Amino acid sequence: MNMKRLEKIRDFIREKGVDAFFVQSIKNLSYFSGFTGSNGYLLITSTKAVLVTDQRYSEQARQEAPGWEVIVHGLDPFSTLAEAIGQLGAATIGYESKEITDFQITALREGNRSVEWVPFVDVCIGLRSVKEESEIACIQASLKIAEDALEKLLPSIRPGVSEREIAIELEILMRRLGSEAPAFDTIVASGTHSALPHAKPSDRKIEENDVIVIDFGATWKGYRSDITRTIIVGELESPLQKIFDCVHQALEEAVAGIKPGSTCHEVDKLARDVFLAADLESYSLRGLGHGVGLDIHEYPRVVMNNQARIEPGMLFTVEPGVYVPNVGGVRIEDMVVATADGCRVLTRSPRIIRL
Repeated sequence: MNMKRLEKIRDFIREKGVDAFFVQSIKNLSYFSGFTGSNGYLLITSTKAVLVTDQRYSEQARQEAPGWEVIVHGLDPFSTLAEAIGQLGAATIGYESKEITDFQITALREGNRSVEWVPFVDVCIGLRSVKEESEIACIQASLKIAEDALEKLLPSIRPGVSEREIAIELEILMRRLGSEAPAFDTIVASGTHSALPHAKPSDRKIEENDVIVIDFGATWKGYRSDITRTIIVGELESPLQKIFDCVHQALEEAVAGIKPGSTCHEVDKLARDVFLAADLESYSLRGLGHGVGLDIHEYPRVVMNNQARIEPGMLFTVEPGVYVPNVGGVRIEDMVVATADGCRVLTRSPRIIRL
């Protein structure tokens, strides 16, 4: 049992004055209990830790979540949950309103009519925002898989190859190198198609003097990585070269200026000021980066107007981008972890790749 993680929830319970906390998001369930099955619920009080799952995972839950009381439910999980909640004797139970359906919370309320269910927002993902060294190591391993795959992929990128072919080959390479799954849907966008920040790989074929935005990541022990490189094929025309140089500068200045205590807004501004000076800010997105872990988008949200402060151990992306319709787009993305006096860059792939 990871007592440090469990105590995070228990501290929250004491702070908010509720008797228990209910967790049903699979990622949060895995983080706090260690159980990796696809179905389960947690009930946590100041003294008890209960994991409810189905028959498929009864033995797995006991192996992966030692110290937790494992209860196996039948076809209807809510009757079992109602009984378990009754045994806890909790009068108030907190839950994450963004992680639960109306059907589920209604069933929980009907099963224990005397219990007051108290909604909270983003509690668990907030508690997950400062990463432990073991988590950073898993993310670093995931990132290495992705970077090694990119290195193996580069010789096959040439005019005449399609975006879709590049994406497929990259995902195959990551799998062969040990990735459990792509961290998210791989983005490969070339030419003017690259002006779409979240473009899907198409049958468009690479041309001489193209840019190719490749945004991808691997998964290792449930933890994800996220990297973007804009590949230059040949020589860029002046407008795109200006955009590329500006994005590269924005990344360098943002990474150099990250320090604990800064707000997410201030970190975002480090890159945004570069775009403003180049008269390109209107073609950028409203945020610079996001936390990564068991989910591809976690806290902190490094976006405009977010006054949350960076803490040592927070791990997030720095991904400035400029996207000009009918011209093209450029994004370069590194992963960093905040340290006591700045940040450590986890990404090792060259930021400038020209074929």
